[in-house]
Amino acid sequence: MPTGGIADLGTWNAPSGYSRHRHRSRGRRSPTASAPAYVRYTVMALAAVLVVTLAWRGVRWTMHPPQRHATIAPLSDASADANSATASPWERDFSYALASALTDAEAGNISGAEISVDRAENFVTVARLQSRTAEPETFVLALAQLDKILQQRPDDARLLEHVTLARISLAEMASAQNTVGASPAGAHIAHVSITSPREVAAGETLDRKSFGGSYLDASAMPETSELLLPPYTRAFTDNIRVENLTIEGAAQTLDGIRWRNMTFIGTRLRYEGGELDLQNVHFLRCRFGFPSDDRGARLADAIALGHTTITIE
Repeated sequence: MPTGGIADLGTWNAPSGYSRHRHRSRGRRSPTASAPAYVRYTVMALAAVLVVTLAWRGVRWTMHPPQRHATIAPLSDASADANSATASPWERDFSYALASALTDAEAGNISGAEISVDRAENFVTVARLQSRTAEPETFVLALAQLDKILQQRPDDARLLEHVTLARISLAEMASAQNTVGASPAGAHIAHVSITSPREVAAGETLDRKSFGGSYLDASAMPETSELLLPPYTRAFTDNIRVENLTIEGAAQTLDGIRWRNMTFIGTRLRYEGGELDLQNVHFLRCRFGFPSDDRGARLADAIALGHTTITIE
């Protein structure tokens, strides 16, 4: 073989200056790589713990942002139901929303108080839609707290409106979990299907004989359609009485009629601020449309507290 070929092969296999530099670079080890293995694993573990901790704090901050008032108290020191370890989450949230509203109202921040009252109302509405329940003490304490909030600015019409709407939501929840009057004791109850409104004349008394039964099933009627239509005056001077009946479905305005021994089931009930007389009247799963004034607040309070007799003249 020619010597020139051997020379060429040796030149091809000999590493260049750049290649030698690369080989030397690979042979060097970084300070981290030269550390013992257990040190590297420790650093990696600490980094992982830090990442997880920061991520968890971010999630907690997103779900439970810091409150503006760190010293907010619950509804009252005696409100064990709403603040004990066994209280439901919605009751605790509701309790602290009202406490925040009171703190804002006392500080003169009426807009903040209105927002907190609205939050409290939302908690009640969601709880009702989810078929949650509350103890009677919860309603008592909540209504007392709403009274305190309103007392901070009793002449503020907007605050009165927000507070009254919260009272109405409490009344609807009390009605949703009410069972008294659902199955009246006694003889067999005759059901009568009602599909259209009935005109009521002044001086008329409606009872079982008027309809041929004591249970009026108006569930086939639109929920906004009035069942009984009295004279437009809707005053006690019309001398209209409705007694000893159970009404299911439809809608009904309560003003100007004397109601006695009645049960409303799933009825949309309206009160327009006129004369009102309820004697032993029960509300089950009803919705309410009341004015945002003192009269509407009185009726909402009575229903939320489970009262069955109330007169407003």
